Amino acid sequence: MNIIAKIKKNGLVWLFNTLMNKVIIKCNTVVYYVCRLIPINDKKIIFESEGDLSDNSFALYEYMLQHNYLGEYKVIWAVNNLKEAKLNNYPYTKFVNRFDNILDIKRSFHLATAKYFVYDHYNLMWYLKKRKEQIILNLWHGVGYKAIKNGNDTTNIKTQFDYFDSLSDDISLEFLKEFLNCSPQKGVVLGYPRLDYFFKTNLTARKYIKKIAGNTKVLLWMPTFRQSINPELSEEYADSETGLPIVYTSKDIEELNNYLHKKEVTLILKMHHLQAELNVFKKKYTNIKFISDEELRDNNIQLYQFVAETDALITDYSSIAIDYLLLDKPIIFTLDDYDDYKKSRGFYKDNIKELMPGYHIYNYDEFIKAISEVSSEKDLYSEERYKVLPMYHKFRDGNSSRRVLEFLNIER
Repeated sequence: MNIIAKIKKNGLVWLFNTLMNKVIIKCNTVVYYVCRLIPINDKKIIFESEGDLSDNSFALYEYMLQHNYLGEYKVIWAVNNLKEAKLNNYPYTKFVNRFDNILDIKRSFHLATAKYFVYDHYNLMWYLKKRKEQIILNLWHGVGYKAIKNGNDTTNIKTQFDYFDSLSDDISLEFLKEFLNCSPQKGVVLGYPRLDYFFKTNLTARKYIKKIAGNTKVLLWMPTFRQSINPELSEEYADSETGLPIVYTSKDIEELNNYLHKKEVTLILKMHHLQAELNVFKKKYTNIKFISDEELRDNNIQLYQFVAETDALITDYSSIAIDYLLLDKPIIFTLDDYDDYKKSRGFYKDNIKELMPGYHIYNYDEFIKAISEVSSEKDLYSEERYKVLPMYHKFRDGNSSRRVLEFLNIER
């Protein structure tokens, strides 16, 4: 589509915003290259995460905070909301804008002079040429079951990462080197810092779950994002009233809630925020509760601290299932759209079901049976999890943050 056609389709406001973005990126770029004249600060680290102060990057940062690395090192956090991030009052920590289309001279200065850049979602250096002394580590955010579509396009990237973090030197490394479209030599098997939360009791998360669920069994349901108000964000699923697998209507939700109440089980459903806007989820249920990233953040709880305190997981093709293996707790896989999904999106391996150690559920009756067995503390798939676990996880010790820092030669 040529520029005239784009203007006709999107309007003059789009044209103005596009031009301004280009100008701002160019200004940030100029400042960055000027700041390259300043010596590298060997004690400066930049962090980035999707969702401010979260995921693998924040878990690593929090480890540094708790083990007295800060003070010796200066941290720069790239965030979406500067005002809100500053309210945390973290010591020896400054904040800059996360995106390159916002004019931020300090951001360019820190990018040019930091020894380390650690990220798990967005590469702030993609349009810049890094300095030889700098080290960029991509912690990433999960290894999944879904097929890889051509890998990441690196055509216009001036600076890729130096290393990417992997959970194992088996499937995890194989998957990520293809997904990230890079040499396997860039892979370092250190484990994800966020998985360290699985090996530590978090009283705040435990109290929060107790407040939600009382003394009932807690099942966490984290489905792949499906139906949406915005079709561009949806996977290719058949529309349903709920946008969920297995329970398609408000009547199904009511029936499920009644069953959960009878079995003294609380189902905590974490959905995409757009899906949560559907009318069916605006109703209050006794034994089905909904949580969001915002609620967890407001209660000072990281997602994986919350996940660690649940009794079982319900999901489909999400990478959360692979992470959950470390907890050695039951997993229920909802696969009612498996054949359609295989034809449309596809899976990473042909034998993908063999890498899903848990219940394989295709209809509502099977779903209820699985919930019944799990709530009765039956664990029928323990041996299968034990076989699959080492393919995805080399370490099961809660020391990933320490390994990452040792790899980077960051010392107290």
